[in-house]
Amino acid sequence: MWILEEGQILPYLRSHYPVFDQSGPVDIQCIGALEGEEKPREPDEGGLINYIFRVSNGKQSVIVKQGRSASRKNDKIVLPIWRNRQEYETLRLRHAIVPQYTPETYYVDWENAIFLMEDVSDLAQVRKLLCSGVMLPRLAEQVGEFVAASTFYCSEFYLEADLFRRLSARFRNSDMRSIMEDWVFLRDAPYLTHNGNPVLKQLIDRDESIRVCCYELRHKFMTRGEALIHGDLHTSNVFADEERLKVIDMEYTFAGPLCYDIGYFAASLLTQYCTACFRPFPSEGARRTFLSYLLSSLLELYYSFVEHFTEFWREDAKPIYQRSGGFCEHLARGFLPDVLGFAAVPCFPQITTSLPPEFAQLDGKARGQAHELCLVLSRYLLLERERWDTMEDAVQAIGAVTQIYLDCLE
Repeated sequence: MWILEEGQILPYLRSHYPVFDQSGPVDIQCIGALEGEEKPREPDEGGLINYIFRVSNGKQSVIVKQGRSASRKNDKIVLPIWRNRQEYETLRLRHAIVPQYTPETYYVDWENAIFLMEDVSDLAQVRKLLCSGVMLPRLAEQVGEFVAASTFYCSEFYLEADLFRRLSARFRNSDMRSIMEDWVFLRDAPYLTHNGNPVLKQLIDRDESIRVCCYELRHKFMTRGEALIHGDLHTSNVFADEERLKVIDMEYTFAGPLCYDIGYFAASLLTQYCTACFRPFPSEGARRTFLSYLLSSLLELYYSFVEHFTEFWREDAKPIYQRSGGFCEHLARGFLPDVLGFAAVPCFPQITTSLPPEFAQLDGKARGQAHELCLVLSRYLLLERERWDTMEDAVQAIGAVTQIYLDCLE
């Protein structure tokens, strides 16, 4: 396998993608830090494991992505290079289903685990926008539609049984999904520095009720192959503005639970909510407006997913399912507990084993309070997820518990 370095990119493009015009000045940016560099060459988060370059000539701009066996930020992490091929195939598949939400792919080099894709840097990373207090009016509705479409049309409810089985086998993705099985549900991530909250980590590790629920949801994650899921759908992997949205980083795709992606994205909104309670705002009115926006987004995210999934079912479900109008409604009634559970569980490793940007931007005291609130809310949602009949009930409970916690600080 040939290792692509920055100085080799232009010759590589000349021979493999000649439609990219190099007759004038060309700018190459490395996304994220390379090995040995303390800081990225540009202010962009490039993930943990891949080598990504943005190449622009002023009129054209492409992303060049290479997956290598050694991680970009930790050479002790060894991963299969075929993950790059699976990501390319997933992007093509999802672009066929939801082209408005998926970057286009241009070229793939199987031998060297390289592919070229659309540059979405005209949009902004959603996590950065939310950390700055920017409210995106269509975010929740669009993410809900993306997940509903990409799961329904890659499920047995739409595909013939044999095709669905072959698709599931093609995207078994054991090595990549095991990362999530261990990190999200067991908080075991040897490749991450444990710079979370050590006191709360002890509380979480000793809490048998949390452990039981995490094992239960991990079992669902490992055994419920209901549809192809994104597998890592958080706000750093979504780029958007007020009108448009694109989803990236699809190398974790496998056949998993229908509700996992919606729950995992909801976890990103929940951590934003917890940190927004303590980070500076121009005024308390601005803080309340942003918190209200995040709670409304949780509602809209859930109902957008349910409504679009139901719509796709009504229009395109296989004939055997079209005969029973009640089965889709029966299925949808079971979504809420899973969404809440899959929203709660990822919050625990955000507290204990990593430091996502929304927490990192807070100082010591505020960060500790945000961690505490995140633990209180995620534990409450996890343990009580079966009690609520509607998402409105759960969101109202989040607001009520938050107020109780804030009152206790006074």
